[in-house]
Amino acid sequence: MGSMTILRHSFRTVLLLLPCWFGACTTSGGAADLATNGELYVDVPFTTKAPGDRQAFVAPVADARGRQAPPQSNRGFPIVYGNDSVWDRPVPEMVAEVLHRQIAGSKLFAGLDDAPGPATILVLPTIVSFQAGAVQSVSGCSSFADVGLRLQVFGPAGANGARALLLDEVFADRQATEVAMSPINPYRLVGGALRVSIGKALVGIDGSNAGRSQVPLDVAAPPVPVK
Repeated sequence: MGSMTILRHSFRTVLLLLPCWFGACTTSGGAADLATNGELYVDVPFTTKAPGDRQAFVAPVADARGRQAPPQSNRGFPIVYGNDSVWDRPVPEMVAEVLHRQIAGSKLFAGLDDAPGPATILVLPTIVSFQAGAVQSVSGCSSFADVGLRLQVFGPAGANGARALLLDEVFADRQATEVAMSPINPYRLVGGALRVSIGKALVGIDGSNAGRSQVPLDVAAPPVPVK
């Protein structure tokens, strides 16, 4: 009974501290912002070996979270989730800045335009998962972070304005700690999960050849009227 009481107390502590834990991440004076705080997110050192010659437009990041309720338990043990209030800016805004910076630095395209044109490649990003939390177990708790980013990449507009869908894939990563009585700050894991997801996305765009006009495009679907 004593051990179960300690366990329940430990998990109640996690519930209480989860919204506050992020403060421990910013003791060095950095902001609670993935796009500007290098302690939370480190850019993926990715540069394509075959630089693109097409321009691209990266649309604002859409947020598709909440369309499906996340699991509330794992093997009978409760899961507690954090929320976006710990961040200094909206999650889509932070992710958009990181993604734009990483795509620009990757040389996958000749450049990024501020507005789409007929010859511009369109990159439509959507957040499908972005959460941090803790899972209770018999011997303590485990912190975790899940990030999932869907990228839809459309080719240049044809004569009728339709664009071929060149890439449509979800790039995701989950990071989790070992079980402990005092698990690591789960928000510390978000940057790592985002970094892996962004890295996978850059490789995916590279493999689609979307930015290279001299390479035949592997069309994943018939043209659709996206302008």
